Amino acid sequence: MKHRILFVGTSVSGGGAERVFINIINSLDLSKYEVRVFYTCASEKCNIAPLIPIVFAGKPHMRQALRRLCLLMKEFQPHSVFTSHGTIAYTLPIVRFITRINFKIYTRVAVTPSEIYETSIKGKLLHCVYPRLYKKMDMVIAQTEYMRQDIIKSYGLSPQKVKVITNIIDKDYVRTQSQEPIIENVSKSEFNIIAAGALYSVKGFDILIAAVTPLIKSDHNIKVRILGEERYEAGYRNYLQSLIDKNGLHENVILMGHKPNPYPYIKASDLFIMSSRTEGFPNVVLEALTLGIPVVASNCVDFKGIIYEGINGYVVEKNNIESLRIGLKKALTTSFDMSAICINNFNYNTLFQHWNR
Repeated sequence: MKHRILFVGTSVSGGGAERVFINIINSLDLSKYEVRVFYTCASEKCNIAPLIPIVFAGKPHMRQALRRLCLLMKEFQPHSVFTSHGTIAYTLPIVRFITRINFKIYTRVAVTPSEIYETSIKGKLLHCVYPRLYKKMDMVIAQTEYMRQDIIKSYGLSPQKVKVITNIIDKDYVRTQSQEPIIENVSKSEFNIIAAGALYSVKGFDILIAAVTPLIKSDHNIKVRILGEERYEAGYRNYLQSLIDKNGLHENVILMGHKPNPYPYIKASDLFIMSSRTEGFPNVVLEALTLGIPVVASNCVDFKGIIYEGINGYVVEKNNIESLRIGLKKALTTSFDMSAICINNFNYNTLFQHWNR
């Protein structure tokens, strides 16, 4: 009998967390596992392997999809249930109690708990409830050791229950997508810097612009492209554009807007920048390294074992213009050896294979 795993998510489309969720599903050996996927959202096109059945509840919130989920649970009788979404995670112990099905709960945490600032009454209530519900999880997955320690402290969990697993990426997909042609001319005579993410203050693009300004003024051969559209903070894009205009950088720093396929732009660049003030774990850093592009990243994430100083990039102080400027300046003159480091994906087949019902 195959081990049955149910994956529960909220949306197919979105950012890095949604991509990792799909990558984990697609990485499983279907000769060993019977896999189904449940989404609370309406039906959407996605890259999940065609042999894996998907149920779309067509509901805006998990609480409205709860009955449909319980019915699927009773039909499928999963041995394990996996989610990457917080609002789903805290309902799974409740679902297990309602259905009386003895499934194991795996929860992947996308955001460091201490960096979640809840000000609403609902948010404060959940902050009190989370520790009790997370203690009922069978395994909690953190993306870095820093996040692991924060989860243990914030939720009062046993250290044995929290495991560090770096995000996995679909390397073949990233490399294939990077081969698509792009309309914009990326000149090889320029030093091309790329950054990507939603345009809001958490991503620190204002820090990037401030850090790169003196470097551009001393060397006009630098071109910075920022991929992404405004999200969460109205007016932030205009703010970034005002910084660009104020410093006379309109020919050197370009807000490219949203690109459905960012990989050709990353592949065509000389350096990737991650200037975020906070992050869960930026998949795009792993994707850039997979494409052989060195990375300068802020230390809002623990990049130990991923970024090696002077070999495939540099790590700089978060929310620090001068530190980022120094890191960028070093990168301009460093001959990186991108073949020296290999970032391997975790094998999720080993996570589930040792559990007996």
